[in-house]
Amino acid sequence: MKIPADEARALAEDVLTAAGLAADSARIVADVLIEAELRGRRGHGLIRLPRLAQHAAGEHGESSVTKEGPTWAHVDGGGEIGYLTAHRAMALAIDKAAEHGTGLVGVRNTTHCGMLSYYVLMAAEKGLVGLMTCNCSPRVAPYGGTTGVFGTNPIAVAVPAPDEPIVVDLATSAATTGDLLVAIQKGEPLPKGLAYDADGRPTTDPKQAREGALAAFGGHKGSALALLSQILSGALAGAAPLPEPGTDYGYLVAAIDPGVFSPIDQFRRGVGEVIAAMKNANRTDGTPEILYPGERSHRSRQETLRVGIEIEPQLIDELRGLQA
Repeated sequence: MKIPADEARALAEDVLTAAGLAADSARIVADVLIEAELRGRRGHGLIRLPRLAQHAAGEHGESSVTKEGPTWAHVDGGGEIGYLTAHRAMALAIDKAAEHGTGLVGVRNTTHCGMLSYYVLMAAEKGLVGLMTCNCSPRVAPYGGTTGVFGTNPIAVAVPAPDEPIVVDLATSAATTGDLLVAIQKGEPLPKGLAYDADGRPTTDPKQAREGALAAFGGHKGSALALLSQILSGALAGAAPLPEPGTDYGYLVAAIDPGVFSPIDQFRRGVGEVIAAMKNANRTDGTPEILYPGERSHRSRQETLRVGIEIEPQLIDELRGLQA
């Protein structure tokens, strides 16, 4: 079934406030979830809400800045919902970049924060380049292995552009935890080559994959990026280098003012030139159009706003049962 985005947003806010989250915080978390749905990232959308409501109903603190300089800060997540910590970390990076040209924030002691493109787009909407990496539960095997060592470890960058921002947001795993949750909910198998069961055998069963490990995307190249994200988000950010599930995840968050290197108008023209060259390149057979990263998700957002968010009936029944 499909429901209007505003109705889905109100439902998410109701569930979170009923669980004990303050209204302002509930609006932030709900907005991240709805943006994921609008952009076609259902694995980071409303399917995450029941678990977030559990977190909100339990004991949790607030994030705090433990030390900082003019262009950097270190944040302790304090057991807060990761969505809120990530939002506050990027807001802090944006403030520092607006004043000093760059802002770099390392975060420790935090949890899952959803779709990273939401946070880097916060920077791009202010005319800044946004960057973010994070680590999480050891679920992804290194190239040549079958044991989970890395998190799904996404890397995200958003760049202001003449029209909609360029947005690169990719997990360094061949599939994400959200993909597994959606496949389990739908009762569908995974494509071959994405996962291993607990005994290290290839599997297409998402439940077995939850007990085993995911492959890195792109072979040794994806594995290298997963390692890089693990180090930047963990050891560099002061978080656990190899976190246990749900414990001491880390983020590295940055915002950069392009004006520190060249006039803003010159930067935007340069970005536009690259996009134009890309879109005007000769196309392979069967390719109607070359899209830059983020263009498809922007179109998906516009269409989903028009037709509504698709949601499984059993999930909406569960969420309505969690409302106040």
